[in-house]
Amino acid sequence: MNKTDRKEQMRELVGQWQASGQSQKDFASENNLNLHTFKYWIYKFRRDDQPLEGFIRLDDIPVQEISLRYPNGVELMVPTCTPATVLMDLIRFAD
Repeated sequence: MNKTDRKEQMRELVGQWQASGQSQKDFASENNLNLHTFKYWIYKFRRDDQPLEGFIRLDDIPVQEISLRYPNGVELMVPTCTPATVLMDLIRFAD
């Protein structure tokens, strides 16, 4: 089974668990799942499904760099391919 198939299988199981009303432990046991692995997938899907607050997607904007201007006037230009986590760190750095 490849990664995509495994992810879809686990997403389906997490959905079934949510609809079941069972505890994670009981559901994992009934479906022959390792409890810690099941908890990982629940966490992963919750994290992936939450949008980053205060950020918008820049996929459709044809720019080659992003400009960050700090309150002290310093301007930082970063490539558009810069990961969101790096951008968040750069923004937090200004606080």
